[in-house]
Amino acid sequence: MLVRAWLRRQLLLALFTAVLGLMLINGAVRVLGGGEPSLLSPFSLQQKCGALLLLAKHQVDCLLHGHPEPRALIVKAAARHRVPPELLLSMARAESNLRPHRISHAGAMGLMQLMPETARWLDVVDPFDSAANIDASARYLRLLSARYRGDQRRMAAAYNAGPGRVSRSGALSDLPGETRHYVKRVMRGL
Repeated sequence: MLVRAWLRRQLLLALFTAVLGLMLINGAVRVLGGGEPSLLSPFSLQQKCGALLLLAKHQVDCLLHGHPEPRALIVKAAARHRVPPELLLSMARAESNLRPHRISHAGAMGLMQLMPETARWLDVVDPFDSAANIDASARYLRLLSARYRGDQRRMAAAYNAGPGRVSRSGALSDLPGETRHYVKRVMRGL
């Protein structure tokens, strides 16, 4: 009887601690990163924690130097990587509404919402550094442009869902609703 009561208390304490941890992580993403995850969302916790740590490191530099105007960075990166600046700007608006400290419910970071794996693949050390984030995204968009022969709808879809999920031809209607909605928002912004 005593062991059962002790186990019950331990399980309740563990459950309370887990729920409190979820609320703290998701609350920090909401407050600091402007994301909108459910407070009890158990998804992408590792990515969210990593994003919060990177944001904390970035804040010191941000306080000292601020952020340059994103539109100028977008025009410069688009020219450097030969991608349409209006597409890059529309995607930045759809991704973060031009907020450099944005963290998504899945842990994507910065103006162009780079996932941690994508940021590493593109050699982005600080995904909240607007210049690095936009430049890497323009570089990635250039690769997508070559893959999809400049088809901006497919480029946007692949940026959102990943190139493995977007065919080089055929309908985009097979993609998840979130991606279809994203493509419409990007195309409306052109």
